[in-house]
Amino acid sequence: MILLKSKFCYLMLKKKNKISVPRFFSKFFILFLFFLFLLAFSNKSPVIERLTPAKNFYQKPKVTEIKSNIKIIQPTKSPFSWTVEKVDEHLTKVSLPPDPRMSTSDELFEAMNNYRIAHSVSILQKSDKLCSIAQNRASEQEEGGKLDGHAGFEKYAKDQQEFSVMGEVLFGGAQPQYGVHIVEFGWDRSLTGHKEAISDPSWQYGCGGIAGYFAVFIFGAK
Repeated sequence: MILLKSKFCYLMLKKKNKISVPRFFSKFFILFLFFLFLLAFSNKSPVIERLTPAKNFYQKPKVTEIKSNIKIIQPTKSPFSWTVEKVDEHLTKVSLPPDPRMSTSDELFEAMNNYRIAHSVSILQKSDKLCSIAQNRASEQEEGGKLDGHAGFEKYAKDQQEFSVMGEVLFGGAQPQYGVHIVEFGWDRSLTGHKEAISDPSWQYGCGGIAGYFAVFIFGAK
């Protein structure tokens, strides 16, 4: 190792003696190139800055300008008007919001008994005879397209011998309603005797009938 090292030094010294002048200029030339490189590189923007979008792009984005012109308007819901109007001695016109579907006869019967319980009145027993009459009367309202004002009720009352007293209340034709709403928002708000009829403690039997958007409830007492 020492011999090789000495020989290397010797060769370097020998080579240095032969080209001492040109080597000086070569070093100067290298320094000069390095200086030019630094000067040229200093005038360029850093890589990160050149790849980054201009600052004014972030200060005034197009999305913000578009959103600033948008007006959001939320619809306001007006409260429902729960009006009640007496049309004649038998007919009351009530306003109530429609339900998603129409009541069934069983649902109407249950709603009637729940109403009577809430008003401390005896519940009704279901009668097949009254159920048949109620369904027939509901179908008659639907066929006629309107309430008949109890015009067809008398014939059913006279053609039976099971009950000594019978009564009838009618509802609907305009829109679907749950049974509980027919009883509590319809007949209970009546100005023509329907409320008194459905809360009468003398009734012992009853049944409801549904056809289309029409509802009928028949009462009976023995």
